[in-house]
Amino acid sequence: MPRLVISSLFMWFGFVSAATADGAIVRTTTRMLSDPLGYLFAGQADVSALLGAGTDPHTYQPTRKDVRSLAQADAVIHHGLLFEAQLLGLMQQLEGRIPVKAAEAFQQSEQLLYVEGYPDPHTWHDPVFWIETVIDVAETVETDLGLDLAMDRVEILREAALGIDSWIVDAFGSVPEDQRIIISAHDAFSYYGQRYSLTLEPLLGLSTASETKLSRVNELVDLIVTRGVSAVFSETSVESAGIAALREGAASRGVELRALPPLYSDALGADEELGGTYFGMLIANTINMVDATSGQRPSLPPALSKFLISNGLLTPENFQ
Repeated sequence: MPRLVISSLFMWFGFVSAATADGAIVRTTTRMLSDPLGYLFAGQADVSALLGAGTDPHTYQPTRKDVRSLAQADAVIHHGLLFEAQLLGLMQQLEGRIPVKAAEAFQQSEQLLYVEGYPDPHTWHDPVFWIETVIDVAETVETDLGLDLAMDRVEILREAALGIDSWIVDAFGSVPEDQRIIISAHDAFSYYGQRYSLTLEPLLGLSTASETKLSRVNELVDLIVTRGVSAVFSETSVESAGIAALREGAASRGVELRALPPLYSDALGADEELGGTYFGMLIANTINMVDATSGQRPSLPPALSKFLISNGLLTPENFQ
């Protein structure tokens, strides 16, 4: 949306706070942010995401309704690192009017991964790194809006992140590292791959706006054939034409790839899905990646499942 149009909409809607007696209004760009932040501020703030299930933040263009929603919030949180590239102008115009926080401001450059000189924005795929980032964001929102960050919830989130992290390590433990090859639609899983010793082979680069190259398709087909890769992954928020080309290329060389569910890369799933919560997304992706590399589908330990459900971080329905 052009800058002039956004400015006009700001003048039309105004900057009257939407806060109610029930608490502050916090808007985020994605549910990777709103899910844990909403947990931290439960009962104090209405925390919701602009982008829903399956929406690609790399290419999303804001609507007039989006501008109104953000302009009338008490605070806005986004990822930064050029992840929401088409929303940057809107974020810049919101700054100075209401608190606008970017997760990147709470991540040190030495903690980030870089691809062709650009920082990789997909930091939420490392659960320990991401939850600490969200907690840091929450502390500044607490100050800006006069909220009271519940430390018991902070510790529950940390414990959940560490529990999921330990389970993922165990889930890949029986898979030889030279078999841990994941071919996906775009370069979204480098933080996950670094933490859990996977080899990532994406079809596209950091942004889904890049174009599929025939040379890359052929390169990956060769890899599938020579390394015995059993499955390739589409993603819930990315067009799958390139992945279809990989399947066709492999089939032409006598390899029938297994059909596994798409990965959650840049968006969570629908509420009723396992991938419909932040931790559920990590669980679902891990189950399918372990399956692709070993043929086994790991299950969550009962104690960890009980902990997540009893603390409202998953529901029994997510597992159905």
